[in-house]
Amino acid sequence: MLSSTQNQTISLGIATMQGENSTDFGLIMAGSALASVPIIIVFIIFQKYFTKGITMGAVKG
Repeated sequence: MLSSTQNQTISLGIATMQGENSTDFGLIMAGSALASVPIIIVFIIFQKYFTKGITMGAVKG
């Protein structure tokens, strides 16, 4: 669907690093680790809101 490689998401970019004959697993793992950093930061910042929503949903009655 994408016309150029400049518009790829991080996940697609990491997936294209896997080749038929050779795969650099170290490079793929490093890219995956860097791609997960923003998600972890957002979770740490909004952790109290996540836990508050979970506990409010668990209260019956």
